[in-house]
Amino acid sequence: MKRFPRRLIFSLKDWPTNVDERRVYVDPIFTQIARRYDLMGQLFSFGQGQLWKKKSVELMRGKITAKILDLASGTGDFVVQLRTAGFQAPIIALDRNHAMLNVAREKCANLSRVSFVQGDLMQLPFKPQSVDAITMGYGLRYPADVRWILAEVFRLLRSGGRFVAMDFGLPRNRFYRKICFGYLLCVGSLLGLLLHRKVSTYWHIVESLKAYPGQNVVCRWLEEVGFNGIQVREVLGGIIAIHFGTRP
Repeated sequence: MKRFPRRLIFSLKDWPTNVDERRVYVDPIFTQIARRYDLMGQLFSFGQGQLWKKKSVELMRGKITAKILDLASGTGDFVVQLRTAGFQAPIIALDRNHAMLNVAREKCANLSRVSFVQGDLMQLPFKPQSVDAITMGYGLRYPADVRWILAEVFRLLRSGGRFVAMDFGLPRNRFYRKICFGYLLCVGSLLGLLLHRKVSTYWHIVESLKAYPGQNVVCRWLEEVGFNGIQVREVLGGIIAIHFGTRP
């Protein structure tokens, strides 16, 4: 029986290290998947994705009266979760992809004091110490320099400001990590074919994870740039990680 070469089944690319190359690669993907992004997230997570975001927002206990900045806002899930949790402060939702922002605007149309900005994580257009809280969902893997982004987040926060970021993580157990990557690749291929007629649509998730330093390194960088009260909460054995820290 003839066997197909593995490279014809899953031909993953090396995650681009150059900023411009990464943008060129990722931007068309998010433009393509914007309208199906929420559905994809629910299917990938067996309906648990919103619960993880709710738990992330719950870490931001206490009153916030100044601005909240939602980086890599995507379709606005964190904006909705913040309002559902009772946070009434103005929210600025930033994302570089116009199609994702359009979906977010529609989703958040009935929410007050929410504004949307198309912008890049590597060129944040905000003044130092200008916000009380920053959230980020599935955004840490995409900047070319994760530590630099964490330093920028620290720079933008006021004293006592809170930062929470939820993203995929790297399970410590290498065998379990391979199982998780296999799941993301196989299910992602199926969803890519069913939702977009392109099997490789979601391969960038695994490609980015293979180059991602993981939650332990992110925690170390959070400490290095000045955060305290650092926490990391792992979900499903570490394939999802929620990071939290405050600016002294």
